[in-house]
Amino acid sequence: MKKLIMMLCLLFLFNASGKLNAQQADRHLVMDYLQNQQYDDAIAYLSPITDSNNVNQESLLAYTFYQAGRTTDAHAHYLRVIAIDSSHISARQYLATIYMQQDQPLSAIAHYQKIVELKPQNATAWKQLGMAGFIAHMPDSAFVWLSKSYDLNPSDARVVARLAEEWIERKRTGMADTMLKTYLMKDSSNALVLATAARTSYLLKDYKRTLSIGDKLKQMNIASPNTFLYIVAAAYYLFRYEACISTYEYLSMHNANSESITYYTAMAYTQLKKYKESNGLLQICIDMAKSVSLDNYYSAKAINYEALKLYKPAIASLDTAYYMFHQPLKQYSIGRIYDAHLKNEVVATRYYKRYMQLYKGETREEREIYDYLKSRFGK
Repeated sequence: MKKLIMMLCLLFLFNASGKLNAQQADRHLVMDYLQNQQYDDAIAYLSPITDSNNVNQESLLAYTFYQAGRTTDAHAHYLRVIAIDSSHISARQYLATIYMQQDQPLSAIAHYQKIVELKPQNATAWKQLGMAGFIAHMPDSAFVWLSKSYDLNPSDARVVARLAEEWIERKRTGMADTMLKTYLMKDSSNALVLATAARTSYLLKDYKRTLSIGDKLKQMNIASPNTFLYIVAAAYYLFRYEACISTYEYLSMHNANSESITYYTAMAYTQLKKYKESNGLLQICIDMAKSVSLDNYYSAKAINYEALKLYKPAIASLDTAYYMFHQPLKQYSIGRIYDAHLKNEVVATRYYKRYMQLYKGETREEREIYDYLKSRFGK
């Protein structure tokens, strides 16, 4: 593709009148420079003989600067090109690209809008405008622009996936899923579309389809934690705990596990009554955690320890969870272990009464426990 661009640039260059032809530039030398990526040599040769009023010559020099990584110079020369010819699509394309590289999407959008004005039936032009719009935090306009690209070319995988994500954000998951299914009927091997379909199928509770998509992604050697979270969760809710574990192992081989995936796998081990394995993963979750999810992890460890009849570690886990997040229910849980398993009513009562003092009535479960303890202690 690059060679074709070079050839076209050279064709324009040597057929245009101006200083370059007048000085009988060696077109073979210029072509060799460009084809061999000797851009600095090409710049040194072209700069002194380029006519700044000649669109084709300025465009070639700008292109050479761009390929050399000298974007500031490329930018300046492309601005000269559109000053001469405001409809010069290639110059606007490169200017937009430079602005996107510099994290200036609003400046890029101005050029993309001019391109779609000049080429209203070009799906790629609308796609670039739409993608830039999302980056510029213009979701409504970006959605319209990307939809136009999709109407012109519904076979662009990147457009299909991004538009589906937008439909999901607009609470139209069914619409997103239909779009993805339509694409996958023609091409079931695109990883980007499959990954998005894993999300929509999960959100629609079509868990079997989510697992099927996961199998395809594994065959393609794809290992994205964001995508496989839906797949592991789907396996868990289908009671396919071994599938959770095998997926976790697959992702571990690719160094692609996440905190949430590890947690689901730990819970799968718990369901299989493999409590030690579960606690091992929960400890990994604790080490990885950076949020209030820690409360869930410590509580889950306490459940496992209690099942193993390791009551002191269970209490320690609940105590840690309470210390970190101050949820009254943890006090009750500690009291229950002292009461039911350690047969220490005195200590249990202390924790029960502490729960009643801290009680805020936030959930139905907490209210039921409070009412039970209130009747038990006659208060």
